Amino acid sequence: MTQEQDEFKHRIKLWLKSRSYTYGWLAEKCFVTESTVRNWMARRRIPAAKLHIIRNLMSQQLPEQVAPRGSTNQPREDEAVRLLLERQAYIQGKTLREYLADAGLSL
Repeated sequence: MTQEQDEFKHRIKLWLKSRSYTYGWLAEKCFVTESTVRNWMARRRIPAAKLHIIRNLMSQQLPEQVAPRGSTNQPREDEAVRLLLERQAYIQGKTLREYLADAGLSL
C-alpha cells in the first residue's frame, strides 16, 4: 500500500469523525458493505472508482450540513463560519474540535 493512500485514509477518517458520519454511511454512499469500508481502512486498497466517490463526497457540502430543511440555499452566518472553520481544520489534518481546542476555543 502506498503512503499516499495511507495518508488519504487518515484524511477520510478525520473527515468522517468531524461530521459524525460512520463507516456504514460511507459504505452506503459507495454502494458497498460496511465491512468492505472497514477492510479498506484497515488493510486493503480503496479501488480507484470508490476513491473518486469519496473525494467527491469530501469536496462538497451536503445539503443537510449547509442549511436546515425549509430554509433558503444560502447558509446562515453562523453556518458559514462553521464551514470555514471546518475547512481550516481539514487543511491542518484535524477535526473541528481539535482545531478549536488548539486555538483555546470550544464548540
